[in-house]
Amino acid sequence: MRRARIGSDDLALVVEADGARIASLTHLPTGRELLASTPWADDPADGFVMADSSAQWHRAYRGGWHLLLPRAGDSPAAVSPPQPFHGEAAWRTWRLASSGDTCRASVALRTLPLAIERRMSVHANTLVIETEVRNHGPVPVEVGWAEHPAFAGDLFREGSIVRSGDRDLGLGAAPAASFCDIAAPAGAVAIAAPHAGIEITVTWDAAMHPRLYVWQEQRGSSGFPWWGAMDAVGLEPASDPYGTPVDALGSLAVGAGESLVSVVSLRVDRRRAVSPEATS
Repeated sequence: MRRARIGSDDLALVVEADGARIASLTHLPTGRELLASTPWADDPADGFVMADSSAQWHRAYRGGWHLLLPRAGDSPAAVSPPQPFHGEAAWRTWRLASSGDTCRASVALRTLPLAIERRMSVHANTLVIETEVRNHGPVPVEVGWAEHPAFAGDLFREGSIVRSGDRDLGLGAAPAASFCDIAAPAGAVAIAAPHAGIEITVTWDAAMHPRLYVWQEQRGSSGFPWWGAMDAVGLEPASDPYGTPVDALGSLAVGAGESLVSVVSLRVDRRRAVSPEATS
């Protein structure tokens, strides 16, 4: 199975085998696509591969929601075998199985003795993602882990508010391009989009993912790879500050024969739509 579709009366989800990527998440009552996609997202795959995995990731990036494991960003020079940019899991073709409101994705990594099971289920207005990472090797393994949802840029028009706990993230007005890494002890981030009539709340286990990467690429970069055409905001729960540790993949330890389990949920609530004039 290359693609699975699941949903409820409120949310429709499309999962692709490539990276177990959530390619689409649609709020059906408003007809609004919640995840970003690149203008080339529907282009057919090609055989050309750039030598650097970071450049190749960005050249081929189609948007959506990825799992970054066992490392977000570049692989430390001391780690062998090296990881591709954003980790092997996001590059692999996963096995998919779906039934009703649930899609199960699975993959066994080759660079580490880790098997990953990812269960995505939709219940009314809520998406729940349960992920288990099991170490089937004889020694403990330390990994990094980040969830990488890229939200559609049109959710972040003037009047929208993004908060984590009691902190207003204060995104710049588009066009804008920025990245920051912040502490997120609340284990939650909310997007209030009054012009769209919705509020999106993402929650997770802050003990496992105490950081939040905030990536804003709203037509703010004129060069490769975006060419001023990408409109997305990534709000990404993460296990480690970006780029750390410098001598290992991450700080999450998975004992031999043991598992780590993470649960992330996304809820979409209706709010009274506000006209652009009212928010200006």
